Amino acid sequence: MFARFDTVVRCKQDHLFTTIWVPMASVKAVRLGSRRWQRCPVGKHWTTVTPVATETLDRATLLAAQSVHDVNLP
Repeated sequence: MFARFDTVVRCKQDHLFTTIWVPMASVKAVRLGSRRWQRCPVGKHWTTVTPVATETLDRATLLAAQSVHDVNLP
């Protein structure tokens, strides 16, 4: 169980971005089972997010998602 610092996630409005994802813990979000409640930096709204299997994304979509990071830890 290791933290993944650049995990691609999808928000409820289909925005993609990267975040820190620690299995079984929440660093900057409220954990809701396999989802997290956190701020989406793309749409600038609060929403639930889920991890995305990066192998299901085409290269352009993956690069776009990796170019947007949520806020860093203080």
